[in-house]
Amino acid sequence: MKFCFVGLGNCGKVYENTRHNIGFIVIDRLSKHLNLNSFLSFKSSVLWNKKSVDDKEVYLVKPYNYMNNSGPILKTFCDYKKISVKDLIVIYDDIDTEIGKFRIKKSGTSGGHKGMESVINVFGTKDIVRIRIGIGPKPKNEDLSCYVLSDFKSEEMRLLDVVMDRIIKAFDNIINRGIDYTISSYNINT
Repeated sequence: MKFCFVGLGNCGKVYENTRHNIGFIVIDRLSKHLNLNSFLSFKSSVLWNKKSVDDKEVYLVKPYNYMNNSGPILKTFCDYKKISVKDLIVIYDDIDTEIGKFRIKKSGTSGGHKGMESVINVFGTKDIVRIRIGIGPKPKNEDLSCYVLSDFKSEEMRLLDVVMDRIIKAFDNIINRGIDYTISSYNINT
C-alpha cells in the first residue's frame, strides 16, 4: 500500500515562509516526524523522500515548481514511481478557512486554488484526497495575491504550531486507520 503526501507551494527562498507555502511547510514537518533528514530530487522539479511505515510506502513530495504548474511534474513523478491518484493526499492553503483550522476531504473542486486546479486538471479527476489548511480570513483592504504571498505573523505561527501537531496526528491516522476514520475524527473539531 502507498501513501503519497504532496505539499503545494512555490519554489525559492523568497516564498519559504509565506501563507501560500503551507503545503511545503507541512511536508517539512512530516519529514522531521519520520526522521527523514533530506529530500531527493526528481528531474530538478520534485523534492521527495520515502519511508516504509508498517509495511506501507509513505512518500513525502514537494513539486518544486511554481504553484500554478504543480500538476504536470507531479503526474510525471507519480507515473515514474507507479503512484496512483488514489494514493495522493494533497496539502495546500485555504483562504476560506481561518488560521488554526484544517479540513480533510476526499474530493471536490479546487475552490479557486490554482495549484490544486492544476493537479485536478492533469490527473483528470476531482476525486483526490486533500488537506486544506486555513490561512484566512484575508484582511478586507488587502489584495489577495499580496496576502497569500506574505509571511505569517508571530501570533499566527503559534496557531500554526497547534495545527501542525494535529496534522501530524491526522497523518498517522491516515496511514494506520484510513482516510474515512481520519475525516470523521478530525473534521468535527477543526
